[in-house]
Amino acid sequence: PDGTFPQLAGQHTTVLIKQMADIRAGLRDNPTMYPFASTLTDAQELADAAAYIEKLCIPVEHGKYEGADVAMQVAKGKELYEKECLECHGKNGEGNKEKFYPVIAGQHYKYLLRQMTEIRDGKRRNANPDMVKIIKKYDNQQLVAISAYQSSLVMPGAMCKASAKKK
Repeated sequence: PDGTFPQLAGQHTTVLIKQMADIRAGLRDNPTMYPFASTLTDAQELADAAAYIEKLCIPVEHGKYEGADVAMQVAKGKELYEKECLECHGKNGEGNKEKFYPVIAGQHYKYLLRQMTEIRDGKRRNANPDMVKIIKKYDNQQLVAISAYQSSLVMPGAMCKASAKKK
């Protein structure tokens, strides 16, 4: 829930395959995932793992923006999202499987913020060049707002059952 790891359940198979292949090939830095991705050397294994992950139930609880100004950040983020993100990532953050655009709805806030910052700052080497051009102009506060909005969206797909609240 802290966004150290992405929320992968329900992600498009095309996106999962590309990212695992890029990690395996050294085009995306992810020391935690590399040992796992590197074992998937057969294309069918990679496709099978991606298909399995895509079909997993989507956690109801995930890391959302939790600042005192949630409503303001989400509203500001929605405005920015609808200007330039919507065209590729969809009205509800559903992405585009055929174009390898990830589902971003329901992703961890901190993960989204970190990835967008790394893309903007040139640290994520496998980023889509069109995404790099768009995101370069956003400052840290704008990225916080966009991430807050994206993490507030409900990911499409089968949701997991909510866990029982502890007393």
